[in-house]
Amino acid sequence: MVLNVSFTNVVGKTIQTQLKDDFTLTDFKALIADKIQPDAIEHYRFIANNKDLCLDNETEFDKRKQLIKNGVTIFLLRRMQGGGYIEMSILIDIVINELSQELLKLPKQLDDCIICLDNKSCMKLCCNKICMECFTNYFKTSDLRLKCMVCRNSTREFLPYEQFFKTEDFIRSLYALDEVRDLMKHIDCQICHCGVLMVNETMYSKQKCEQCKRWFCFFCNKDWKEEEMKNDQFTCHNHCVYETKLGYDLVPLAMNSQLHVPSRRCCPKCFIHRWL
Repeated sequence: MVLNVSFTNVVGKTIQTQLKDDFTLTDFKALIADKIQPDAIEHYRFIANNKDLCLDNETEFDKRKQLIKNGVTIFLLRRMQGGGYIEMSILIDIVINELSQELLKLPKQLDDCIICLDNKSCMKLCCNKICMECFTNYFKTSDLRLKCMVCRNSTREFLPYEQFFKTEDFIRSLYALDEVRDLMKHIDCQICHCGVLMVNETMYSKQKCEQCKRWFCFFCNKDWKEEEMKNDQFTCHNHCVYETKLGYDLVPLAMNSQLHVPSRRCCPKCFIHRWL
């Protein structure tokens, strides 16, 4: 049996390939070297279902290779020298750019839009009829998740993407976005302004994005100013968002017990503190 596997770095570049179901760590490394780049393992960590595949440890890899199933999306996290504060709007914009073309593929009929109430060409969303313009605004403000505005189904919070959208690649992108949302709960993950998904391995604030070559504080996402900022762990000490909005104790990171991180984080939208 052959497994269909996708590698993505979030910024729109996805590599689709295949792997035999009885693969070994050596086979997987060879695939990466061939399809991505020969030294990719040195520069990236590989994440499936929110877990590091541990390519540097064959025993741990064998425990987690079951995560590599048919249709899996594996995320490439660039190894960086910083910490982890991210903007989800970057990921949302990537999908929004493809949304208009996707909506053109959906069946429509003349009806009253549930939001603007105008009689126009509408799409069916569960119990709703909604026009393209209103759906685009609704979908973006809902963080690219589908909800019925009428029945509020008690058995599930969100509607499956395939219940509304038609294109397999677009649906896969939305589910990948959900995985990234879960991934971003880890303090050592970051998305640069240019969209590159990265991982921090030291928690120091000063770091450089290898994609756009920008130096910045990993925590407050400000451009780095050598005369005003200090390259310390978890903060740049220049009104750093992470430092000013969060009190914490240092605890071992679940994915790397040798690395100590703050015990709680602050939501960048509502500023509510959450314990890790």
